[in-house]
Amino acid sequence: MNAATAARVLLVNSFDDREMYAEYFRDAGLTVRAIADPDIAIALLPTIACDVVITDMVFARGRISGASLIRELRARLDRSTSIIVVSGRVRLEDRDEARRAGADLFLIKPALPSAVLFEVRRAVARRKEGHRLEWNWRDLPPAASAEPRHRRQRRRAS
Repeated sequence: MNAATAARVLLVNSFDDREMYAEYFRDAGLTVRAIADPDIAIALLPTIACDVVITDMVFARGRISGASLIRELRARLDRSTSIIVVSGRVRLEDRDEARRAGADLFLIKPALPSAVLFEVRRAVARRKEGHRLEWNWRDLPPAASAEPRHRRQRRRAS
C-alpha cells in the first residue's frame, strides 16, 4: 500500500498504548491520526479524513465519555466507516453501551496490535464494499453458561 492509497485511521485513546498502536499501524503502511482527548477529536473531525476509527471507552483527558464520543462519531461519519472499540471495560454492560452508541466491533485490552490491525484491514475492505464491520459479541443463553457442557451433552443423549 503506498502513501496515496494508505488506509486512514483515527485513533482516539488517552493512554500509553495509543503511541504503540499508532507506530505499529504506521509501520504497516497506514496513515494514523492519534488523538488523546476525545473533545479535540470531535472538534477536528471535519478536517480529518478517516476510513476507520479506533477508540477506548474511558479517557484520562476530555469531558466526554466513550459512549458519547461514539455517538458523535456515528452521527458525523459516513455509513461505511467502522468504529472499533479497544477497551479494558469488559462487562457485558460496557459492551452493550458501546454497541448502543454505534460501535461496530469491541476488542478487549490488552489487544495485540496485530489483532487490531487485522480488524482495521477488515474494516477497510468492508468500507470499499459500502459496509461496516458486524458486531462481534453474542450473548450466551443463561442456562448454557451455567451448566457444564458435558452434562448438557449427556442429558441430550438420554
